[in-house]
Amino acid sequence: MALSKNSEEEKNNKNSGQKEESWMDKANEYIDEKAEQLHKSSTYRKADESLEKATRKLFRKAGILWGKSERYLKEGKKDKDSD
Repeated sequence: MALSKNSEEEKNNKNSGQKEESWMDKANEYIDEKAEQLHKSSTYRKADESLEKATRKLFRKAGILWGKSERYLKEGKKDKDSD
C-alpha cells in the first residue's frame, strides 16, 4: 500500500512538472507573439523615431559642452603657464 502511494505521488509530481513546463512554454510563445506585434506597430515605430531624435539632440549638446570645456581647460592652462 505504501509503495503504491509513493508511486502515485511521483507520477503526480511528474505530471505537474510537465504541466508547469507546458504553461511556461505557452506563456513564452504568447509573450513573443505580442512583442513581435508591438515591434511592428506604428506607435512603436513613432516612439522609436522620437527617441532617436532626442538621443541625437542630447549627444550633440553634450558634444558642444565637451568642446567648450576642453577650450576652457586649455585656456586655463595657458593662463597659468604665462603667470
